[in-house]
Amino acid sequence: MKDIFKIFTIFTPKQQRYCGVIVFCMVIGAMLEAVGIGAILPLISIMGDEGFLDKHIVVKQYAEILNITTHTSFIIFSSALLIILYVLKNLYMAWLTKLQINFSTQNQIVYAEGLLEGYISKPYLYHLDQNSATLLRNVSSGPILIFTGILIPTFTLLTEAITAVTIWSMLILVDAFTAIIVAGLLGAMMYAILKTFRKKIAKRGEVQNKYSALYMKWLNQGLGAIKETKVLRKEKYFLDEFVGAYQKYGQANGDFNFINQLPRMFIETMVTSTLLILIIVKLMMGIQPMEIVPILGVLALAAFRLMPCANRIVNLSNGIKFQMPLFNLLYDELIAIKERKLQYEAKTCEEKEQLGFNKEIKVEKLTFRYPQGKKEVLKQISFSIPKGCFVGIVGQSGAGKTTFVDIMLGLLNPSNGKILVDSVDIFENIRAWQANLSYVPQSIYLIDGSIRENIALGIPEQEIDDDKIDKVLKMAELYEFVEELPEKSYTYVGERGVKLSGGQRQRIGIARALYYEPEVLILDEATSALDNETEKSITHTILKLKGQITIIAIAHRVSTLEECDFKIKFNEGQVERI
Repeated sequence: MKDIFKIFTIFTPKQQRYCGVIVFCMVIGAMLEAVGIGAILPLISIMGDEGFLDKHIVVKQYAEILNITTHTSFIIFSSALLIILYVLKNLYMAWLTKLQINFSTQNQIVYAEGLLEGYISKPYLYHLDQNSATLLRNVSSGPILIFTGILIPTFTLLTEAITAVTIWSMLILVDAFTAIIVAGLLGAMMYAILKTFRKKIAKRGEVQNKYSALYMKWLNQGLGAIKETKVLRKEKYFLDEFVGAYQKYGQANGDFNFINQLPRMFIETMVTSTLLILIIVKLMMGIQPMEIVPILGVLALAAFRLMPCANRIVNLSNGIKFQMPLFNLLYDELIAIKERKLQYEAKTCEEKEQLGFNKEIKVEKLTFRYPQGKKEVLKQISFSIPKGCFVGIVGQSGAGKTTFVDIMLGLLNPSNGKILVDSVDIFENIRAWQANLSYVPQSIYLIDGSIRENIALGIPEQEIDDDKIDKVLKMAELYEFVEELPEKSYTYVGERGVKLSGGQRQRIGIARALYYEPEVLILDEATSALDNETEKSITHTILKLKGQITIIAIAHRVSTLEECDFKIKFNEGQVERI
């Protein structure tokens, strides 16, 4: 039960109050279920006793007011009332179910947003250690699991439990001995079943959790590298890995579904046998069959209502247990989102806030070591970059160039040292510093959208400034190409820009960087993957910006940096100006 109610601790006070209202409505629903069953006994008694009205004067008086004078008409009237009762009861239960589902569906988006916001807001180092397939699984499946896989079953379980207790209380009034026997038997069976299968179900839940992320990883990798997969003829490799993971995932689900079918068979056998044995015992005690029939009718009705009730309680408990491994993972993530003071928060940061940059960027004794690293990647490096300069960053692979850029971008925090902009430490308000930056990586990420959507990435389509789009397309020397397209800037580029050449993708990356009118443009091997002719053309485009903004460019080819104002050479964590 502790695991089941753990979900309520991640809810806001408003959500908890809403849950309280739902639980209160569930209690009323359970009472209506009991009344529906309890109303059967009087009807059975009336049908078997033609002198019922004569024996109950008050009932007879009300019947006469309604012009009911015969035994048959009274049975018809009572049956009609019972039909109305069941219709109203089931309408109420349908409304209650809708209330629960509305609560679930309306809040799934809240938790999907919370998970995604938490992942986006986490430090860059966190993402270096994570597989994106796991994060995708958590965000896409997590909220659904929380509400439809655990919360709604928890509501249903509570409803069934309250209903069972209410019906059992009614049975005590009819036949206390039998009610105690039935409750004891059902309770013992349910406990034994839950105890027997608890560990098996939890184990299969862990397997399902593990392989749901693994099969998604192989799916992403197989489709994400479709070009290489086809050229290298490795379709079977990715297919085998995917199928292997999916088989284990499917087997875990299959085992759980089989285990969850067994309780119904046990409970049905035991309850039916118990009722028949009770009939035999009562007959052996000398009770006449006609005396047993009315009570037996209610007991049978209650038992066969309790039987699926008990079965659902067991199934729901098992289902919640099966889903708990992933929920526990998500619980930790949601609590972390709730309690951790984020280093930066996209929602609370003023988007227009910008750190002033009028003089220089000064790097002071900057040191960095990765958490699992044995040596320092950067070792107390120091240098200055005046505003408006074009600075080249050179050095061998592994010399610390990209790490320095990641620190400059605010993605990594230095182990020691500072980066000062006009004497202000950028890490005092990293979001305000980032408002000055644009970044062009070696591999440009393009969404499956139009050219204009990719240039104005993150801006709602209706807010995109088309004049700025045309301006940056011209600056990136892409305007003529776009104008020749049938849809012009509304042309879709395909997933990851597959409909464009490498040079065109890089130019869109440059146009994207320029759209935001940065004070500082950082280029991380932005042309290294291109042919010489395309590289020269894009370098020419970049040189047009010289003097207008500060440019920091990493490049392996010295020719790319021939026109820069000065170069900084990185070598085993140290730097020198050349």
